[in-house]
Amino acid sequence: MPVRNGFFDMLAHSIVQAATFFINEYSGVLQITIYFLMAVTFCFAIVKTSKAFRVLAYQEPGEILKKSNSNGFHGDIKTPLSAIAAGFFSKTKTYYMEEKEKNGDSYKTVPPDAFIRDAAYQFSERYFEEKFLEPVGMTSNLLPPQGFIGTIIGMVIHFLSNTGTLNSEVTIAGIATALYTTLIALSCYTFLEFTKRVIYSLSQKRIDEGLTVISENMPSTNLKKPE
Repeated sequence: MPVRNGFFDMLAHSIVQAATFFINEYSGVLQITIYFLMAVTFCFAIVKTSKAFRVLAYQEPGEILKKSNSNGFHGDIKTPLSAIAAGFFSKTKTYYMEEKEKNGDSYKTVPPDAFIRDAAYQFSERYFEEKFLEPVGMTSNLLPPQGFIGTIIGMVIHFLSNTGTLNSEVTIAGIATALYTTLIALSCYTFLEFTKRVIYSLSQKRIDEGLTVISENMPSTNLKKPE
């Protein structure tokens, strides 16, 4: 039993010594690395957010109709969300109307406009979430852990360099890393979460606008029951 404890004590001591040596030798590199990773993560989220706002830009009714009738309304990530919603509604409704004309009275499964509208709304909402909201949410959720890692690194640097006084430049750098990484990470996370809420609310508005425009410019599929 003492031999086993001695082995684990030696192993733990070796790990601590190795980690201490690494931090002492590369403390500056570690600090710069954590700031760099946070900057890259935040910039990626900002790029995705800017693309989301571009897709959510207001479109005139004529532009919505024009873009929704194009063949690539869904294939281009730059297509406005209102046009995507309108395009899905238009293509789905046109399909059912063509099938109705082709099969005549024997075709009885034409869904009402409310059903197609609901399907178009869900499709557009899911499309926007996958392309924009989920990447922004993923990157924003990565920021707090990165900040906490920076905090741990900074505190370790502080403890290793502390000689009883706070006049040491290394000690001050460690404390600064511990505090600033957490502050920056939480600030960026809060900003991105707020922005995500804004673009989500705006996306719902744009989907409604696109569906309203297209539904007002297409004949109704609500069929009257034969008397």
